[in-house]
Amino acid sequence: MHFLCLHGLGTNSRILQVQTASLRHELGDSHTFDYVEGTLPCPIDPAIAPYFPEESDEGYAYFDPSQPATYATALEQLEDFLVAEGPFDGILAFSHGAQLAASFLIERARSAASSSPAGARSIRCAIFLSGGIPYQWSSSPTAAALPDVGKLTPIAEAEREGTATPSALPVLLQLPTAHIWGQNDTSYPGTSVVLSRLCKPEWRAVFVHDGGHEVPGSRSRASLLGALGAIRQTIHLAVSLH
Repeated sequence: MHFLCLHGLGTNSRILQVQTASLRHELGDSHTFDYVEGTLPCPIDPAIAPYFPEESDEGYAYFDPSQPATYATALEQLEDFLVAEGPFDGILAFSHGAQLAASFLIERARSAASSSPAGARSIRCAIFLSGGIPYQWSSSPTAAALPDVGKLTPIAEAEREGTATPSALPVLLQLPTAHIWGQNDTSYPGTSVVLSRLCKPEWRAVFVHDGGHEVPGSRSRASLLGALGAIRQTIHLAVSLH
């Protein structure tokens, strides 16, 4: 499979290549990976800065949650990249990148299939690593009180605040997905759970490792193997469905 890879907030494509090196090695040479860099300069994530001192001024983001226009632009840029550089079979994304990827896939699912470019329609599966909650232009009563230019609001805000039940979340993604996160994630606790519940239950694979907000790698063989199991299950299902 050919994967498009999206990095986390305040990192870059080179860092994501390092973070996913063990996963990609174990998956083997039958899969290929391309990377798309965020366009908004962003300070390097302090949690990883000590490991990448040479990257201190080269962090990026795909969008700024406080600026709705950047979100719309990021969706357009991602679609343009898929069309120009694709087709891609899947998306592999970490944290902020997973947030954008999920948002994009949900937006495409809502639009008529015939109106989506071929590059966007080619995506058969998604691998979400410590995934964030996708965003939408909300028309909810809460959003109605916001400026009519549109407020960037998370889907299932109540779930993140602990005031909603799992049944309140709609199934928005109808493709095979893998959801991998750390049970000790203190950076964005709970977001991966929400994202997984927005995906078709029969087609999602979930693995929770012992770490934090990170990509499983060589430091923990058990975590690496568990993540690989979820990813391989997702790839196998995606292939069998097409």
